[in-house]
Order: sequence, then structure tokens, then C-alpha cells
Amino acid sequence: MSNPFHTLAVSSQLVAIVMAAAGSAGAQSAPVVFQGFAHAPIGIATLHVDPARAALDVRGLRSTGEDGFAVKRDGATSWTARIEVPLGGAPPVNLVWSALADGRPIGTGLLRQNGDMFEMSGVFTGGTTTRTFSAHVYNNGRLVGAVGSQPPAASAFVPIDICRVFTDLCRVVAEFHTLPDGACMVRIAGARAVPIRLPNGTVVTGNELRLVEEVSPAGHYPYLGFDTMVIRSDAPSIAILSETLR
Repeated sequence: MSNPFHTLAVSSQLVAIVMAAAGSAGAQSAPVVFQGFAHAPIGIATLHVDPARAALDVRGLRSTGEDGFAVKRDGATSWTARIEVPLGGAPPVNLVWSALADGRPIGTGLLRQNGDMFEMSGVFTGGTTTRTFSAHVYNNGRLVGAVGSQPPAASAFVPIDICRVFTDLCRVVAEFHTLPDGACMVRIAGARAVPIRLPNGTVVTGNELRLVEEVSPAGHYPYLGFDTMVIRSDAPSIAILSETLR
């Protein structure tokens, strides 16, 4: 299989990859319970709970980005995880988190390392004929900048210092939510405020970036929640330090 991160902007291909990954969940070994939820490995990933760190270690990931884990809860509307990701490897690290409803991906967040920057984009598969999204930057909970009507291929750029704790280690909060109007939102947050470049080129300083699907008020969105989160990376390993799914 070709590297899925090479074609992040092609939503149809990404949907196929995520569905295939979800279908392989649990094929390699039994699920592992972490913070009350069963996590099933995807591909050749192995899962191990480290009691000393209160963390879920996800190991053995290939550089193709096919491996990771899936976690399920019927009727979920919110997923939040604090993820530890190694930096400085080859290839540069990529992280993908996707929400599925009835086996269909409804939204995906993507982080792709490019030097000392993360390129963040989203793929949203619902609501409107023309799929657009808005990007919002917050600093300690306060909105500092936003832009709307962005096309599916648009990206925002975030310095890795937003989450860097050591030269070769990042701890980032990744989230997925379905909002009351049926729109999907992906979010990242870090401990430091950094200059974030929005898709239109505007630069604002904050420690949180949200990408929100734009759903027409007259439209109809079939999914108001999700039942599965699929998380994948091409780093050799990642760790989940905390997680909520509700």
C-alpha cells in the first residue's frame, strides 16, 4: 500500500484508507482496556498499558501510516486525547484521527510535520455539496482569529513548539467533536502560544487551533454522533497519556 499521508487532500482516498484500517481493527491481537474503553490494534500495532505512567503505548507502527488503534463507544459526540509523539525521525511524523459512524468516516484531523512546523488539515464527509470549513485560533480559551469558507485542500500551519517538551518529543491534545448543528470539528492544543498561520495567510498567536465543518442551515446532516475513533501514525510509536470518549 502506498503511503496514505502522501495524498492527504484527496478525501475519497483517505476515506477508503480509514475504512480499511477500521476493518482490520482487532485482527492482530485482543483489545486492551485503557481508561475504561477497549482499544483494538490496527495493522501490526501492539498496545500496552504502562501503569507507572498511566499511559497506553502504541508500538510497532510502520512508516506507511497503516497502523494504530480503534476505540468504540456508541452514540459518542466527543473524543479528546493527550498524545505523546516522537519528533525528528525519518520520515517526519504524521498523525491522523478519524471518527466513524456506521462504518463511514464523517471527519478526520491530520497533522503532518514539515520541518519545525505542523501542517494541519481536515477532511469532512458530510453535510453540504461544497465541503468547506472554517479555521479558528484561540489563546487560553479566547478567540484571537478566524477565517471561513476554506476549501477541502486548505491547511493551517502551527510551529511544533506549541507542544514540544523536549527536542525530540511532542505532547499534543487532539480532539474530535460533533456539534449541535451536526457539523464536525477537529482541534489541537498545546501548552505554548505560538504564531499560527491560517489558510488565508493571516498569522495570529494562540495555543489552540480548531477546524470546523461548515454545514448549510438548510442542509441535512445524517450523523449527529459517531461510534468509533481510528488513530494512526507513521511514527515508530506513540503514547496516549489521557483520553475521554463521551
